[in-house]
Amino acid sequence: MKQVSFYLKDMEGFHAWARSFRETCPQEAQTTFVSVFSGWKDKEETAALIRRLSKMLPEAVIVGVTTAGEILSGYLSERTAILNFMFFDKTDVRLHTADFSETPPEEAAASLVAKMGKEGIAGVGLFLAKNDSLSHRFLANLRPLPEHVKVFGGVAGVTAAGSSCVFTGGLAIDSGVVAAAFIGEALRVQLNVSVGWQPLGPSFCITKMDGDNVIRELDGNSPKYIYRKYLALSPEDIRHENLLFPLCVERNGRRIMRLPSECTDDGALTISGDCREGESVRLAYGDPGKILDASYKARLDIMNFAPEAIWLLHCVSRRFFLREATNQELRPFQKIAPSVGLYVYGEILGDGNGGVSLLNMSLVTASFREGVQSEDYAAPIELAPRTKDLNDRMKLVHCLANFVEVTSTEAEMANEQLTTLASIDRLTGLYNRGETETIFRKELIRNRSGSRDISAIMIDLDNFKSVNDTFGHAVGDKVLRWSARAIQENIRRGDAAGRWGGEEFLLILPGASMQDAADVAERIRTALEAGRILPDGRSVTGSFGVAQYPTNGDATGFYRRLDRALYRAKEEGKNRVCLAEE
Repeated sequence: MKQVSFYLKDMEGFHAWARSFRETCPQEAQTTFVSVFSGWKDKEETAALIRRLSKMLPEAVIVGVTTAGEILSGYLSERTAILNFMFFDKTDVRLHTADFSETPPEEAAASLVAKMGKEGIAGVGLFLAKNDSLSHRFLANLRPLPEHVKVFGGVAGVTAAGSSCVFTGGLAIDSGVVAAAFIGEALRVQLNVSVGWQPLGPSFCITKMDGDNVIRELDGNSPKYIYRKYLALSPEDIRHENLLFPLCVERNGRRIMRLPSECTDDGALTISGDCREGESVRLAYGDPGKILDASYKARLDIMNFAPEAIWLLHCVSRRFFLREATNQELRPFQKIAPSVGLYVYGEILGDGNGGVSLLNMSLVTASFREGVQSEDYAAPIELAPRTKDLNDRMKLVHCLANFVEVTSTEAEMANEQLTTLASIDRLTGLYNRGETETIFRKELIRNRSGSRDISAIMIDLDNFKSVNDTFGHAVGDKVLRWSARAIQENIRRGDAAGRWGGEEFLLILPGASMQDAADVAERIRTALEAGRILPDGRSVTGSFGVAQYPTNGDATGFYRRLDRALYRAKEEGKNRVCLAEE
């Protein structure tokens, strides 16, 4: 394969460029894939350019996207149109498009997933017209993707005239997606992501959202309160310093940044991306040296891959933050392989688990190669980034941030120890009643949308009073500890087990249906019955009530249903599992 890129300042240069292109382009290629990254002010002019390219190259596959800056040969370009040509020897490229004004995002996503599962695709490049709720719904429904499919892309940048759109067939789509599927057994695609912003201070739980991009509450407080308390920033300051202090979300093992775009007088925070109730977030700070170091580490991995072409998908916020250091981050990629890219309003990256994430403030690189690594490939010499000037400028900030991070970590460790002591039942090692109730409330907050099941099990040890009366309280305590171990050994990872009081236990099972919970209860019941724990060789059995939390239910009614199910198990002879009535 071969990648060749050109730029046009305007349509007047098209004819001269077309003549030179015919002289330099390969004569034979299985597939010619053309991507137009346009910063031109007039989107109709970009659409006209793509129509002319289609007429000139009728067999080519062509897509287009507006940008907030173009990247060519390691340098930032502005208000130009980059024409990028990928000539594949053994790879096909097919386009899938959807206009969200005509096709709902969920339907468009399902259609794309179905096609990807059938076509043996190595990678998919996604370009969305806007960073809005429709785009978020589309990305959220791209599950389950085949794990081997590498998904990358971006949200169209906004041009000087305020246009944000994608192009296909010479038509501009203001709300929708263009997906380019790369199909071929010989094609190898490697994805890398660089961030560089560092988390700072304690974590906060998102306890209330409006939609998917307005945070109302963090730990029950307004975001305005959090920014004012920890950074002494007013809502107006947040708008001006948002690049310095974004939010950091841990999702699917990846650190995702969220850029605040507005903080209202009532304290709500609008962010440039989606968040979810129940997620944990932290404040973060920007350090140019750390950002360039992250790019450096990504390049080392890319060099080992030995690519024949590289795409750079940069967040526009990263560009504005780095300022004069922007080209310092871009240039080294061109030394590895022909590189081209664009600045976007959100970077798209498959998470490796069948889902797709929308990132902010990061650099996503897609490296391409057809076939095995060439035997004569020699990796370029890569020096560590020259960040001395930047580090000098940020030294005070970095030292203070490190001080805060270390002291916060020490304080959190101490708090965790105190919290553990306050939340654990000392006899059994299970959660105490208060902590079990807290866990249940948090699970309900995480699942306000009702997108997954939550079930619970109430357990009461049978005839426990007679154990204490017959053998003494020391044996009774031993039975409670043994029963707690039997419970812990038979619940699922992620389940929470607590001592509800006396000889009663409550288990919270996130993501479990009624039948899932019944199966867990039966395992525990069998384990209790099999244990000859009493001095006379008898076992202590248990009665079990099982219930699934209903949609639009309430905690009080849920506990009542659990109690009724447990009471029925006692009435029907004990040592059994009873399911709550609907």
